Amino acid sequence: MDITHSDVPKTARNRSPRISSFDRAVWGVMAVIVAAILLTIVLGDRVGVTLRAAGPLGEARSTSRITLEFSEPMQRDSVTERFRTEPALQGEFSWAGNTLIFTPADAMTAGEAITVTLASGAQSENGRSVLSDYQFAFTVRSPEVAYLAPANGSPQNIWVVSASDPESARQLTFSPSGIYDFSVSPDGSQIAFSENNSDTGTQDLKLLTLATGGIEQITNCVDSACTNPVWRPDGSGLIYERVELNSDMAQQGVGTSPTRVWTLDLTSRPVQTRPLFSDLQLLGHSPQISADGSRIALYDSGMGSILIQNTADGSLLALPSRAGSSGGLSPDGTRLIYPEVILADGARAHSYLRMANLIDSSIVSLSDPPQQLDDARAQWRPDGRRVAIARRDESVMRGYQIYLLDPLTGEAQQITQDPRYTNMYFWWDPTGRYLVVHRFPELDENMQSNMNGLPEIWTLDTETGAMLQLAINGFLPRWLP
Repeated sequence: MDITHSDVPKTARNRSPRISSFDRAVWGVMAVIVAAILLTIVLGDRVGVTLRAAGPLGEARSTSRITLEFSEPMQRDSVTERFRTEPALQGEFSWAGNTLIFTPADAMTAGEAITVTLASGAQSENGRSVLSDYQFAFTVRSPEVAYLAPANGSPQNIWVVSASDPESARQLTFSPSGIYDFSVSPDGSQIAFSENNSDTGTQDLKLLTLATGGIEQITNCVDSACTNPVWRPDGSGLIYERVELNSDMAQQGVGTSPTRVWTLDLTSRPVQTRPLFSDLQLLGHSPQISADGSRIALYDSGMGSILIQNTADGSLLALPSRAGSSGGLSPDGTRLIYPEVILADGARAHSYLRMANLIDSSIVSLSDPPQQLDDARAQWRPDGRRVAIARRDESVMRGYQIYLLDPLTGEAQQITQDPRYTNMYFWWDPTGRYLVVHRFPELDENMQSNMNGLPEIWTLDTETGAMLQLAINGFLPRWLP
């Protein structure tokens, strides 16, 4: 039947809708949101874009990069035009997501205080602004030297010492099986090293983060020897030498494989690794990368040549050489200085230096030594204007001495003079003033053959000639900026 208004009970007609506590909470939140919107409209954005992180703070290495991480994607030009340092630094900008990265063109000076300022006004992609100036500061730390020790015993581990304080030496790794070799990252924050496995006779690559002391294994060389890590200039990865041991085929007469160069990507986990060349007939050892990352050089014993890869297009250039060395790539990757071997009167072999122009493939001789002169190792100064070389003049002294060579004229200036020592392994520091040198005392104080000599680590100031001994019984020194 139909229900009319008169049929509804009076109590029902007079009952008002009930508002629950949940309804009140919802309406309260909506009111707050509306008020916030109105307040923003009236007053504008009082927070703006924020910086989530910036660095380095407090202390930095001479090769550290300066980073600013924003809370949202930015209009990049609006950021870089408001970025400045005091004192002013030249360099390049790059981005990783919302993070600005400034890489100084030259190493910063030890002890220098650097102030970084981002002026207000930088815009996000959504039109929000950095509302106030942001400023922070850091001091450039003094450099250190890393090396392996003890040279005459095992296990050998990585040690580090201040370049100005020989008494500061301390041990970084504590491997019971020992470290085979290592390399310091371009920014000085990590060390890649090859660790021996005494049970299997293999080596694996591991990564030491200096700030935390954490160690990460980055290769799985179950039946391989993975050694000689070389950093890419941007720190994104490594190239390294790999030898397959082929233990499971030893009974079939299959021996170890020739050395090949592999590449390893550190930008993802798990890390990806593969041969540098897809053509496995290309062999190689002693790899190096130019400071700008444009070229990789290595020595292919099968071809008897130095192979130079253009990293932009993958093209290869082969330079025949009998010395077995990959030479030294110039910082800009356009030139290669390498030793070549000659036979003097069919007797002893001697080497001299040649320079290849990798743009037009021309080659010139930088030295043409007589029988008693021998040129070996070549290391370019970071500015590319001079090259440190190891030269032995047997008519004057027995061991290799260090010379500074002008690559344009071939003129060489001797900068070590001690006839007791031979100096064969050395590296430039990032500033281009100092060398760290692995020296060996071939003669004792009486100028007799030194039967009990131990390798030593020294620094050399190439401007003044001053030398400082940092360690005895150590080898394979590398700068830790």
